[in-house]
Amino acid sequence: MPSIKIILVGLLVIIVGIILFLNYVGFFSKIAIKEKEMGPYVLVYEEHKGDYKGTRKIQDNIYYSLLNKYSIETFKGFGVYYDDPKKVSKKELRSIAGCILEESDYNSIERLKESNFKVTEIPKQKSIVVEFPLKNAFSVFIGIMKVYPEINKFVEKNGLEQKEIMEVYDVPAKKIIYIMNNSKI
Repeated sequence: MPSIKIILVGLLVIIVGIILFLNYVGFFSKIAIKEKEMGPYVLVYEEHKGDYKGTRKIQDNIYYSLLNKYSIETFKGFGVYYDDPKKVSKKELRSIAGCILEESDYNSIERLKESNFKVTEIPKQKSIVVEFPLKNAFSVFIGIMKVYPEINKFVEKNGLEQKEIMEVYDVPAKKIIYIMNNSKI
């Protein structure tokens, strides 16, 4: 009989641990879609074709290149995802990924362009926005599972055109910001 109690207590501890972990990574977070102006952003990026999971390596490479070669520290990574992975094969998925420059580093834009970095600015514009906790890699996967279906429902319900979505990984604020620009709002 005592061994059954130990097993039950052990199972209870495991279940509570799993629930606490899922809560920590945002699994129980409510998805709130807002319409607001976002930007401007200055992006240092590379184009990518293939599985979207490859964008993480691009972000890391650009981050460390900016930091080590140019002493530019960025605090936000991003990915812009153009295709729906449910409709386009993994090898054909199009995206760009990289880092967002801080305003204090805008004076380095020309030097970065001369060093063959791709740099572009996204102006301030009306957007559909969702914020989601960023605790670790699990938060990114949970966010994809929870946020995209809600954005798709919102777009359909409001008769909007589905467009690419930009994910901003705001490390200091510990959140992922999903942004879909839409001039109809």
